[in-house]
Amino acid sequence: MISIFHLFFKKTIYSSLILNLIGDILNFKFKECKTEFDGGNFEEALDILGEIENDDEDYKFALMLKYNCLMGLGCYGDALTIINMLIHENPYMSLFWFDKVKCHYFLKDLTNAAGALYHVEHIIDLKDVVEIIDFVKLCNMIGEHVIALKYCNIVLDTDENQIDVLLEKSLISNIIDDKNMMNECGDKLFELSGDNLSLLMVSFALKLFSGMYRDSFNIILNINCMDSKMGLILKKIIYNQMLCDLNIQIVMESNAELTIDEFILLLFDYRYYGVESGEVKNVRYMIVKQD
Repeated sequence: MISIFHLFFKKTIYSSLILNLIGDILNFKFKECKTEFDGGNFEEALDILGEIENDDEDYKFALMLKYNCLMGLGCYGDALTIINMLIHENPYMSLFWFDKVKCHYFLKDLTNAAGALYHVEHIIDLKDVVEIIDFVKLCNMIGEHVIALKYCNIVLDTDENQIDVLLEKSLISNIIDDKNMMNECGDKLFELSGDNLSLLMVSFALKLFSGMYRDSFNIILNINCMDSKMGLILKKIIYNQMLCDLNIQIVMESNAELTIDEFILLLFDYRYYGVESGEVKNVRYMIVKQD
């Protein structure tokens, strides 16, 4: 029975799949508990679990549900006590180690969180992409970005189109401020995005923050699934980001009604071709460094 939990329960403690599984294979008490747990009524679920005896054949299931209820209530110390008991009986169950890391993290015990993460690294299934992705997220959560990057690359060496892993790698690239990595992730996510606006926005941000301003601008121009208002907002973001990154301002000799696209093109001329002054719509302008 434990292996069933290991297979279906590890991705999230609120998985409707595992809760339905519990309801199907366990006794009436668990069906009651499942209903309360599914509704986020963790205290009520704990009351029901308290009725199950230690020698009940389903007691291990009760313990697993109990510590997840406790985590749901923020009682991480109490949850950890149960998790440690289950690890003692099942030392190679990665599910328990995953949750042990989380409990230590939320208790602000980063030393033991990192120690538990070390154990997870040595028992995860390298053929299980879902488990590796969960491990990468866990690494990022506690700040172990070098380890996370290592496992991102393990997956991407096999499947370069694994979007979930690319998203995690993108997060790492931003945290460690690796602009080349940001740019590469942005390219790949744009390639895979199609009309997925969320992925397009990630690609846009990666390009922008890696200094590939023209690429980020072109992404906006080629998005068909976005309204003009959002496009205008994103163009203003590019404009302001360039002014900030390059530490410059545009000084106009007199008022000129330029569109945001025209202002951005002036910045592109400066950034890519070194044009510091000129004339646009019969108005002279200069691009100057800020003090």
